[in-house]
Formats: sequence, C-alpha cells, structure tokens
Amino acid sequence: MPLYEYDCRGCGHRFERLVRHTTEPAPPPACPLCESADVERLLSMFAVSSESIRDASIQRARRTLAKSPNRIDRLHAEAVETQEHLRDDYGITPPEKPKTIV
Repeated sequence: MPLYEYDCRGCGHRFERLVRHTTEPAPPPACPLCESADVERLLSMFAVSSESIRDASIQRARRTLAKSPNRIDRLHAEAVETQEHLRDDYGITPPEKPKTIV
C-alpha cells in the first residue's frame, strides 16, 4: 500500500494517508482538520541514504543547533545555576569571566 501526501485546499493542512489499491479509484480522503474533501495529492519524494548524505545531515543539524538562540539561552541559564549552586552550597565564588583583550 503506497503512502500518499495530500494538501487541503480549504485550510492548507498537509497530511499523509495510506491508500489501498483496488480496481476502481478510491475517492480522495477528507482533511483530518477541516474534513473538506477538496484535497490535492502531492508528488512525494523518495529518500536516498548513504554514509556521506547521513554525515552531511548530521553536520548540518549540529551547525543549526549551535546557532540556536534556545541552546545559547539554556547554556547561559545552566552556567548561572551552577554558579549559584557553588556559592550557596559550598561558599565558593566562581572566578570572574576573563576580560577579552582587543
């Protein structure tokens, strides 16, 4: 059974549906969000996987993650929490951040 992608013309929702092949064509499925029957079947792309493609995808994801503002904010919050933990529980004052020389 092939997996087809559909795009609803009414609400713009994109969804997938498993379609069983029979001798007569099946009516298009209804949109799961707005239940409209006005859907368009999209051309689906096939996936190719190799070691080089997989490595390139991993590197691209790592670069995207490194630039993510959420990650930077989370790392900053963790550093502040660690400093507070050292100060409150152990009485250790972490060294000041070194100043950069321009």
